[in-house]
Amino acid sequence: MEHTLWTEKYRPDNLDTYIGNDGLKAKLKDFIDTHDIPHLLFHGTAGTGKTTAAKILVKNIDCDYLFINASDERGIDVIRDKIRSFAVTAGFAPLKIIVLDEADYLTPDAQAALRNLMEAYSKSTRFILTCNYVERMIAPLISRSQVFKLTPPSKKEVAVHLMNILEQEGITFDKPVIATLVSSY
Repeated sequence: MEHTLWTEKYRPDNLDTYIGNDGLKAKLKDFIDTHDIPHLLFHGTAGTGKTTAAKILVKNIDCDYLFINASDERGIDVIRDKIRSFAVTAGFAPLKIIVLDEADYLTPDAQAALRNLMEAYSKSTRFILTCNYVERMIAPLISRSQVFKLTPPSKKEVAVHLMNILEQEGITFDKPVIATLVSSY
C-alpha cells in the first residue's frame, strides 16, 4: 500500500467509514443485513460515492461478483461474452452481482442486451449500475432498477475525513488550510 493512491488506500470498505448519503446508507445496511439486493442504479456527479457504495455491497454480501468499467468495455460483445458468461455459470456463493461502473457509456445496443440479461437471470444475478448521466440510460434499465441519486458529502464531512487521512499518514496540517482546500475543491 506504500505507493497506492490515497483515493484507493482510504476508500471506505464498510458503511461505518462511508461518508454522506445517509438515506442510501440505511438502504445499503438493509441489503447487507438480508444478504440480498435488487438491481440498483446509482447516479450523481463524480465523487459522490457511487462506485464506493457498489464496492461496499459486494464486499459485505456473500456473493460472487464481476466488476466492469463500462467506459472501457462498452460494446455489445462485452454484454454477450463477459457478462452473459458470468451470469449463466454456477457460482460458489448464493448470489452473483455484476457491477457496471460508468454504465452510461454503454452503447444503446449494449444497454438493450443488458435489459434482457437482467430479466433472464434475476433469480441468481443482480446488477449494480453506476452513472454520472442517468439521462443516457435507456428507460427499460431504469425501470428494472431501484434508483438512487447520490449527492456529494458535506464540506464538514469531507474535512473530517481528510484530517483523519492526514493524521494516519503522519502529516501535520492547519485546520484553516483544510477548510480552504475543501471549500475550493
